[in-house]
Amino acid sequence: MKKFISVVLLLMAGATAYAQDSLEKIENGWKTKTITNVVNGSLGIMLERFDQTWPTGVVGDARSVMEQGLAEKVLDAETGYRVINDAKNGYVEVSDDGADNGYMSACVWNRSNGHRLFAVVVGQPVDPEIEVACFYDYDPQKKTLTPETNLLSGWNPQHNDSELFYGLPHKGKDLCVRELLSNKYEYIVHHFRWDGMKPVFDHSDPIADYSEPDIQIDVKFKGAQPTISDFVSAILSQEDLGESLGAISNDWTRRQQGRKLNASASFIVDERNGYIRYDFPSHDGYTSYTEFCYWNCADGKHKLVALSHDAFENGKPIAGQYTGIDFYLYNNATHQLTNTYANEWGVKYDIPEGEHVTTCSLPRTGKNLQFTIYTANGKISNVLTWNGNGFK
Repeated sequence: MKKFISVVLLLMAGATAYAQDSLEKIENGWKTKTITNVVNGSLGIMLERFDQTWPTGVVGDARSVMEQGLAEKVLDAETGYRVINDAKNGYVEVSDDGADNGYMSACVWNRSNGHRLFAVVVGQPVDPEIEVACFYDYDPQKKTLTPETNLLSGWNPQHNDSELFYGLPHKGKDLCVRELLSNKYEYIVHHFRWDGMKPVFDHSDPIADYSEPDIQIDVKFKGAQPTISDFVSAILSQEDLGESLGAISNDWTRRQQGRKLNASASFIVDERNGYIRYDFPSHDGYTSYTEFCYWNCADGKHKLVALSHDAFENGKPIAGQYTGIDFYLYNNATHQLTNTYANEWGVKYDIPEGEHVTTCSLPRTGKNLQFTIYTANGKISNVLTWNGNGFK
C-alpha cells in the first residue's frame, strides 16, 4: 500500500530539495573531477574525501558512524534508518525500511596493479527517484581518486529507456546491476565478476516480475457485518504503515483503550454513516487529516473502502508524494480487504492546465466523491457519483 506523507517528511521538504540538488551536482560533475589529497586508500579516508568534494547528508551519516567505530547504528527507529559499517569487508551502507529516506553504499577492491578501486552509490527513491554510481581508481603514489568513467565498458543495458540500480558487494567481490524496465514492473539483474582489475560482465538473469503483490488484510469484527471502525483497525494492523499511518495507529490504539490522544490530535467516528476522520497534530502552520469511508457494492458481495489524506501549510493545500486516495475491496465471503486502484472504479477527471494541487473529500453523508482542483486562476470542484459499481 502506498504510504501517506507525514508531518516530519513535509517539514523536511527543504532538506529533500537540497538532497536532490546535491545528487544532481554529483551526477553532472563526478566524471570530470579528480579528487586529490587522499592520504591513504582506506575506505574511511576515501569516503571522507568524496564527501568533502561532493557533500550529502546520507554519506555524512555513514562517516559519523564509521568515525565512532561502530559496526551498526540505528539513526531513526521509526523508519529503520540505519548505518551498517563492515570494516573487515571494506563496505558501508545506509538504508531504511522503505520510508523513502536517502540511501548510499560504498566499497573498495584491491587491484592487481597495487591500486584500489573505490565505488560509491548514492540515491533517493522519491521526488524524483535518482541514483548515482561513482567509481574511482586510487593511486597510492599520487594520493588521488581518478574517475573511472568507463568501468563497465563492453556491456550495455538491454533497453534504452530502463533505469539502472547498482548493487555493490558487501561480501565477495562481484557486482550486480539491476535494470528496471520502463513499465516499472519488470527487471533484469546483470552480474559482473571481479577479474583483479575491474568487474567484467558475466551473465544476466531472465526478466523477473517486480510488481508488488496484492495486499490481503483479514478483517476481524463482531456481528453480521464489519463497521468502519473494523475496517480502520484492519488497515492499521499492517506491519509496514509508514510514519503517518503509524501516528494514526498509535492514536487509534489510545482511543480504543480509552486513553488520551496525542496533543491536538482528534477523531470523528461516525459508525452510522461509515465515516472516520483523523486530524493530525498541527505544527508550525502545517495541518493534515485522513478520512476513511466505505460503499456497498451493487453485487451485494463486496464493499469498497477508501482512505484519503490531504495536507496544508498555512491554510493552503500542498501536494506531497503520499497525499491522495487509496482503495481496498472487501469480500463479504472471505472477510478480507484487497488493494485496488482508483481507475478501476472510474475515479478520473480532466486535469486543467496550470493545476497546482488536488484535494479529495470523502463523504460523511451521501455517496459521492468530491475533488477540488487548485489552479493559479482559482479552484475547480469535480464531483464523482457512486452508482454501486463505480464512479461516474
